[in-house]
Amino acid sequence: MARGHARELYALTGQRPSVTWTSGGAVKVSVRVRGRHDEALTRAMLDVLGRGDRFGHRKTERRAYLWLEVGGAPAASEEWR
Repeated sequence: MARGHARELYALTGQRPSVTWTSGGAVKVSVRVRGRHDEALTRAMLDVLGRGDRFGHRKTERRAYLWLEVGGAPAASEEWR
């Protein structure tokens, strides 16, 4: 399931997602987002994210990421650094 989400996000963003296991047993898929996207692409990305158990966005000073988790417990905040 998470691999399918990762493939879809890769197709939409052109960026290779990171797929990892969290300490809570969830599979985390995170993908870097570059530039602005039109409404259709944004909706497609939200559709993929919405099929995860949890999803969101995180931003650092230099990068922005979309993420989703499947199964397990939510990742602890220290796992996102």
